[in-house]
Amino acid sequence: MIIDIHSHVYVGTRVNFYPYSPFMSAKQCIEIMDKLGIDKSVILPLNNAETPCEPQSFGEIMEIMQRYPGRFIPFCCPDPRLPINPEKGDVDCYVNLLGKYKALGCKGVGELTARIPWDNPLMQFYLAACQLLELPVIFHTTTVDSNSYGLIDEIGLPKLEAVLKKFPKLKMIGHSAAFWSEISGDIKGLAEKNGYPAGKVVDGGAIPRLLRQCSNLFVDISAGSGLNALKRDEDFAYKFIEEFQDRIMFGLDICNAAQIPPHLDWLKNAKAGSHISEIAYEKIIWKNANRILNLELE
Repeated sequence: MIIDIHSHVYVGTRVNFYPYSPFMSAKQCIEIMDKLGIDKSVILPLNNAETPCEPQSFGEIMEIMQRYPGRFIPFCCPDPRLPINPEKGDVDCYVNLLGKYKALGCKGVGELTARIPWDNPLMQFYLAACQLLELPVIFHTTTVDSNSYGLIDEIGLPKLEAVLKKFPKLKMIGHSAAFWSEISGDIKGLAEKNGYPAGKVVDGGAIPRLLRQCSNLFVDISAGSGLNALKRDEDFAYKFIEEFQDRIMFGLDICNAAQIPPHLDWLKNAKAGSHISEIAYEKIIWKNANRILNLELE
């Protein structure tokens, strides 16, 4: 069994706002999944205002699931700034909204990319609702100076740390360059935090520290950011995987059909070379997702 925790899939043509190639169609995604031996992929709708393409309706996701039964796992991602109830704006409004998606089969929330601080009051209501509904959250983070999307934080991830401690039962799944750069304790400025740092990982990184302190933090190794964090210092990566094998999930984050990142090959080679255990490998490629998303697969 292999589960891709991070996929963006559409019925057909999708207009992108930036000069990227179009995201995959469901047909293209299935072809890639079959080629790589991936059994299921999580569809993460891109619905926050800052994301680089047209919003995706949940109806479209349901249509994809009907066309390809058993191959996709649905997430939802309504924007936390939606005027659900401007007069009130408390947790109940978000519980009501997110609860409707959960009733339709959603297993989590994400990819959350709204360009607002973690401590924004609406964001706090939103996360409180996710905790109450037991909906894990996959998030993208960035910094205030970066012309990008994602929840705004600082070097050392202090705002994320506050969220993890305020909502200890909320499962948070980290992703993005500004997240994965924090695997090392020697970030040299905001440009490096939002980039793909090279070189040996230095002790004291926020990610290992928070994984040890906060049992509700998990990580998604998708995209160039996740792969760079593993490949920049493979000796560290092997130790990281063994220590946090219950908290790491495989994903690709393919943005177009011509792009097939080598994450799975890297993991297979690490296992074949006895750098990581068979047990850790199985957890990463599907068992952790199965447990965290309550999929009840065997």
